[in-house]
Amino acid sequence: MINKLRFGAAGAAIAAALGMASVANAADNADATATAEVLSALTLEVAAGTTLDFGSMVVSGAGTVALAADGTLTCTDPDVICSGTTSVPTFNISGGTINKAVTVTLPTGTVNLLRSGGALANASDVIVLGGFVDDTTAGEVTLDGAGAGSFDVGGTITFDGSEVPGVYSGTFNVSVAYS
Repeated sequence: MINKLRFGAAGAAIAAALGMASVANAADNADATATAEVLSALTLEVAAGTTLDFGSMVVSGAGTVALAADGTLTCTDPDVICSGTTSVPTFNISGGTINKAVTVTLPTGTVNLLRSGGALANASDVIVLGGFVDDTTAGEVTLDGAGAGSFDVGGTITFDGSEVPGVYSGTFNVSVAYS
C-alpha cells in the first residue's frame, strides 16, 4: 500500500509538471519599436522695419479700428476718422526642421497702448489693443525646404472717446511651436 501511495503521489507530481509545462509552452513574447524625433530649435523674429501701425486718427467718441493681417484697414465708426500709412508686422521663422508644421500663438487678451508721457492710471492715456489675427492657415505655418516660414499679424484698437492727442505704443508677444 505504501508503494501504491508513492507511485500515486509521483504520478500526480509528474502530471502537474506536465500541465505546467503546457502552460509555459503556450506563452510568447514580441518586440515593439520605440522612436524619437529630434527637431531643430525654432527662431522667431520680427522683420526689420515692420510694426503694427494703425496710422493716424481723429477721435471724437468711442469706436474701433481694425487692421487685418493683410494690411486692410477697417475704420467705419463715425466718431473715428482714419488717415495715414498703415502696416503690419511680419514674423520670420528660421532654423526649423524642413517641411514641419508650426503652430502660431497670438495673444488671447488685450494689450494697453500707452500715450508717450502718459500714465496707465489715466483712461485718456490708454488705447486697448486686442482681437489679434494672423494670415496663417488655421493657425499653422508649414516650414519650407530651408526650415523657414513667415506670417503677418493684425489687430483691433478700441477707443473710449477720452483719448488725448499723442503717440500711443506698447508691445505684444507672439510665439511658435511645432504642431
